[in-house]
Amino acid sequence: MTNSRDDLLNDTKVIDRVPPPPVLVFGMHNSGTTALAQILHNNGIFMVNNAGQCESNFFTHYVNNRLLMGGGDQVWAQLPILDVDEVLSRRPLVESLIHQQWKSDYIQWGYDGHSAWGFKDPRLCVLLPLYIEIFPDARLVLIRRDVEDIAASLAHRYKPGVGIKQDRSFWRELAQAHLGRATEYGERHPFFHQLEYEDLCRNPLETVQELFRFLELPLAKSAHEKILRSIRTDR
Repeated sequence: MTNSRDDLLNDTKVIDRVPPPPVLVFGMHNSGTTALAQILHNNGIFMVNNAGQCESNFFTHYVNNRLLMGGGDQVWAQLPILDVDEVLSRRPLVESLIHQQWKSDYIQWGYDGHSAWGFKDPRLCVLLPLYIEIFPDARLVLIRRDVEDIAASLAHRYKPGVGIKQDRSFWRELAQAHLGRATEYGERHPFFHQLEYEDLCRNPLETVQELFRFLELPLAKSAHEKILRSIRTDR
């Protein structure tokens, strides 16, 4: 007999287990965050993947987009980005909510209550000063991509709430702002790992193996071929 999600939610042994700190995956939009999060999710790190693009509906859409950034599909694509003081001022709005609800939300989607977990959201580039206060032991993973390539990619992609915005200078400035903050606050944190999108494309297995060493998590040999097949190496 298998346990239903309701059984897991009502099982105090599951609810009371202490999970490890989260793995937070971030980078500018169109920088490979989805591919990276999918690799993690497929190899033992529960990333939920219930909102498309391997994102968490609870964190990405409810907490980050709606509560912290004001809602709307276009809020991530605005300059200037939210001021750090403004981001930190919203801590009372979300901290208790996150700590009280994230685990039960994840369990509903199959999390066992104690294994490695995390979430991916490019908005973390802007919100990182707040998240490292809420999760001081989080493992931070920033994936970087050449800013000119980001701008070129975003300039011809339709984005909900934004449409197609062909102004490459805008996307370049936005990417620089996002990556600037992500790097500044990531480098202040004791558990911070950076990787390059280009390295993930050209040398996917070595890049992922290095990431798992940072996370101090095993990567099964059986996963190697799947990783190689999942990443385009012609970029």
